[in-house]
Amino acid sequence: MGSKSIETDEPATIGGRDIADAPTNETEHGEGQFDRVLVAVEAETDEAVSEIATSLAARHDARVDALSIVRMTASVDHWDMVVERREDSAEAALDAVGDAAAETDIDVAKRLRYGDPATEIARYAAETDVDLIVMGEPDRSGLRRYLAPTSVTDQVRRDASVPVLTVPSLSR
Repeated sequence: MGSKSIETDEPATIGGRDIADAPTNETEHGEGQFDRVLVAVEAETDEAVSEIATSLAARHDARVDALSIVRMTASVDHWDMVVERREDSAEAALDAVGDAAAETDIDVAKRLRYGDPATEIARYAAETDVDLIVMGEPDRSGLRRYLAPTSVTDQVRRDASVPVLTVPSLSR
């Protein structure tokens, strides 16, 4: 199958290093090697996130866990229609990761959880012993910055015990 290239002015980085410099699976597993990659997605996640996560996993011969969280708050816990819409959006985001992996030999385990996204992502990473979390870099401009001063990505960076790779949106 053909491959897709992703072009952006902002390189994806891990700990300040360009992702292209990440070690590959040509040597024995060791420090810097990823065996299990968690890609956290939602309906608005740019397709580049899935593509970079699966590409990186393919380079490391790693397994991919795709995780989407249905945000549950006291105001919607019992509103079936709202929860169903959120579930549909989360499932579509998980399917997009599967589509991105279709061009590789990488297996994707799709997971859906309920609750606070940052808490659930960090908890899943700890419970499943992932080596890297891949997420989209949030749009922090305009009104969003004032309504939500701390993004899910920022919270995951603080709470996770593994590196977090943030991928800038290509649509900016």
